[in-house]
Amino acid sequence: MAGDLPSAAVPAVTRAAAILAALAEAKGQPLSVSELARQLGLPKSSTANLCLALESERLVAKGDGGFLLGRRLVELGGAYLSTIDQVQEFYAACRRQPTISGLTARVAVLDGLDVLYLARYDGTQPIRLTANIGDRFPANCTATGKALMAAMDPGALDERLRGRRSLAGLTENSVTDPAKLRTVLAKARQDGYAIDDEETTPGVSCVSIVVPGFRTDSEPFAISVTTLSSQFHEPLRSELLAELRSVGGSLSNPMVTLS
Repeated sequence: MAGDLPSAAVPAVTRAAAILAALAEAKGQPLSVSELARQLGLPKSSTANLCLALESERLVAKGDGGFLLGRRLVELGGAYLSTIDQVQEFYAACRRQPTISGLTARVAVLDGLDVLYLARYDGTQPIRLTANIGDRFPANCTATGKALMAAMDPGALDERLRGRRSLAGLTENSVTDPAKLRTVLAKARQDGYAIDDEETTPGVSCVSIVVPGFRTDSEPFAISVTTLSSQFHEPLRSELLAELRSVGGSLSNPMVTLS
């Protein structure tokens, strides 16, 4: 849930952003003005005015029973993604790989203790997963999250884990103990890659590597490829790692021209 906003006066932009976040969390279910006001702790009258303003800009749309996210957000999201050349190169690089081209691959960044997915490539035989562009998952459950945490400065990682006695889990295989997670991250750091062994979805495994930003101000990101756990063994694992590193090389150095 989006949660209540602070009781002090909140700028209109902050309130509007909270409404959009609440609608996003509703996952396609329309929310009425009354429900939005209740969730966010806002007056119903100001919530109604904000919804009308957002509707006029096509940021929300009125549906049966309430408001939904508007199509203008898709346009804005597409405009944002178009500024990230690496996203388009990611899709092109995946298509060039003999094995990854038939599977599902993703790009993610670390945000706190979550991973945020920025891109998803679905190959000729993709594994249908719940993680889509814009979705967040607990970093400790995913290969991308563990790869990114393993690449962090140890002090920065300790700060993020400070005070955490347990972490979120998605399956019985998820690593939820911070001490055990540190051991897993140490191995990932040594190996140069991280594994999701049915920690996000039963029957599905994933391998991921970190790609550094190609500019000094760019944050590192992770790329991953997913396959059925029953197929995730040598030599397939080595093939996928080699192809991921090929994709990563094309993303980390835009001056390299690939045929």
